[in-house]
Amino acid sequence: MTTLHKLKKNYEFKKVYNEGKYYVEKYVVMYIVLNNSNFNRVGFSVSKKVGKSVVRNKVKRQMKEAYRKFADNTKLGFDIVFTARAGSGSADYKMIENNIKSVLKRAKLKKCEE
Repeated sequence: MTTLHKLKKNYEFKKVYNEGKYYVEKYVVMYIVLNNSNFNRVGFSVSKKVGKSVVRNKVKRQMKEAYRKFADNTKLGFDIVFTARAGSGSADYKMIENNIKSVLKRAKLKKCEE
């Protein structure tokens, strides 16, 4: 199990949003940019369009857990931001997990196929 390195500062998120590529699914958008290090830094963002704070925190926890499951099979050296789309508050965990798996696969960040 690898340590989850986090993006925390506003300028780190802005760099990924402005310079990175993005991949869209029904409930999740993933932005990625190369960071030239031997680990991934990950950030999670949920806007107020998703719902009240209880719902937003639930969605954020679900996204973190879904990424954690795939983190060991993900290529290294990227800054990644997962953003929840409106409507993700009503999605269950399995849907969010499938969306994250799909965007990782489309971005060719998965080391091996499952």
